[in-house]
Amino acid sequence: MPTNSFIAVDFETATSSKMACQIGVTIVEDGVIKGTAVDYIQPPENKYEKGCIKVHHITPEQTMSAPTFDKIWPYYEELFEKYPIVAHNAPFDESVLRANLDYYGIPHNNIAKFICTYQIYSLSLDKLCWAFNLHDDQHHDAGFDSLRCAQFYKFYLEGVYPDLSRLANYIPEEERPAKIVRHDSLKGNVLRKDLTIADSNNPFYNKKVVITGVFDIDRNELAQKLKSFGADLDTGITKRTNFVFVGQEAGPAKLAKLHSLIAEGYSIRQLGQDDVTQILNGDYSTI
Repeated sequence: MPTNSFIAVDFETATSSKMACQIGVTIVEDGVIKGTAVDYIQPPENKYEKGCIKVHHITPEQTMSAPTFDKIWPYYEELFEKYPIVAHNAPFDESVLRANLDYYGIPHNNIAKFICTYQIYSLSLDKLCWAFNLHDDQHHDAGFDSLRCAQFYKFYLEGVYPDLSRLANYIPEEERPAKIVRHDSLKGNVLRKDLTIADSNNPFYNKKVVITGVFDIDRNELAQKLKSFGADLDTGITKRTNFVFVGQEAGPAKLAKLHSLIAEGYSIRQLGQDDVTQILNGDYSTI
């Protein structure tokens, strides 16, 4: 019998052997979306296949300092055993989960049952977004995809149906301008912390910082400036994050994770465009 308490799950993979490089889990309790957790995962030896990168645009640079699956699993294990698990194309995500558990020799006899929203709707995730009039511009981000999957299953439980007539205007992802699909991710050297010239009195010195959304200044330029302050730039929000810069069109999965962690009592400071302007002018009075 369907239940309105469940988790929606999505994995992105680095290899055809289904080694995970990102996990997204959205928690729904009594029909209410409580939040989304999303983490990068370092695949074995941090190896990627080009075909996988082409799909999700996650690169070895983004996971070089991420935990391996066996280190991150303890944070998720209870959720996978407690709740029914929903996924879009569930056989794939379940096979990714079991492949990674097997690789690290982790028992998985108590994993809950998987439910497949693709089998319910027979539409790909991006087409289903269009049919429900939801944007899909972060498709293939595990946090975003798990959030959309949770919404789709909630709609199913609530008797809300997609409007298939909207698919008449559907544009395949490969035919859309790149800027519509996703914002450029931070990658490479800017993600490597460097304290050699930074002022230890700067409020961002040796602090975990995440940037999401669009600002008046280019995102990479902002990141380089923060790095010069001694900031440790990350691409995903975790319990260890200290500051999150939130601009226009910020990622919904990141916002959900941010708000969820703040609600749990984690001390994460959210900053916006006004804060960026003050910081670039050398004013840290509001930080």
